[in-house]
Amino acid sequence: MTTSQVLYVEDDPVNAMLMQGILELHPGCSLLVARSGAEARQRVTQERVDLLLCDLRLPDIGGDELLAQLRAAGLPEGVPALLVTAESEFVASQLARRHGFDGYWSKPLDVAATLRSLEHWLGKR
Repeated sequence: MTTSQVLYVEDDPVNAMLMQGILELHPGCSLLVARSGAEARQRVTQERVDLLLCDLRLPDIGGDELLAQLRAAGLPEGVPALLVTAESEFVASQLARRHGFDGYWSKPLDVAATLRSLEHWLGKR
């Protein structure tokens, strides 16, 4: 079985650690973390990514603006992309739709709901 690679673009080490803990509950899944837009652009040129998770507030670029750059850098169109944000559900859904994301996850993350969503998005591959 091939391991699914999830790229999480997140500058907060605590949030990255929490996501790692959630993904450890999903067998066959590994987490790659990029702490900036620049690092994420580099990752998509060097690694296979099966799911992109992108925080909204990054040190060098807005997460909502980053997806187009990652697609241009080589992230395939078929790879699902989710915005991960503490914004309200309404704002998150508007931002996700406006910037080409397939969906969003709201912080704080609900572990069970996140695992179900993870299964859904990785199952679309």
